[in-house]
Amino acid sequence: VSVDPALLELCQPLLAQCNAAFTAWYEQLHGAGSVKDLVRLQSFITRYRPFPNENSLLRHIDGAHVDGSAILALPTDSPFTGGGVTVWEGTPELTYKYPMDPGDLCLLDNYVWHQGNPITAGERWSLVIFYAVSNKTAQTSNTQRLLQTMKRAALDKQKEQGELEVEGAVTATATA
Repeated sequence: VSVDPALLELCQPLLAQCNAAFTAWYEQLHGAGSVKDLVRLQSFITRYRPFPNENSLLRHIDGAHVDGSAILALPTDSPFTGGGVTVWEGTPELTYKYPMDPGDLCLLDNYVWHQGNPITAGERWSLVIFYAVSNKTAQTSNTQRLLQTMKRAALDKQKEQGELEVEGAVTATATA
């Protein structure tokens, strides 16, 4: 995938606003100075349409090297119904559903389970940005959270298969 220089130049003010919002939020969550060198690892626009396999993004965690993510709901010429973002965290696991209207920004810490909820009509467009903060402490914490998340997923799978009957499995510490 190549970057269109004209599109990138056009998007720079929007990307700068997302960077500033993410930095302020991340440092409020992790402490002043926790963002040493903000890097956009990946930025992309995604489209949801009310068709099978196009209407949502199933529950997932962003990549292992992602310190946090931003999801910006973009304007659309074809207003949608449904959509939004669901986030899961904690033990016991709590569910948070966030409607996402055009202009809304959802910021996610690393290793947070989330999904793009299904739309039933129209088109939903979102700008998604994966960030790294270039902070060794955060990267160590990320590794610990990933291990906890992997343990939780394994325990959940065992529980679903009837191999484990223990409540309160290990979970990733995360903040939406």
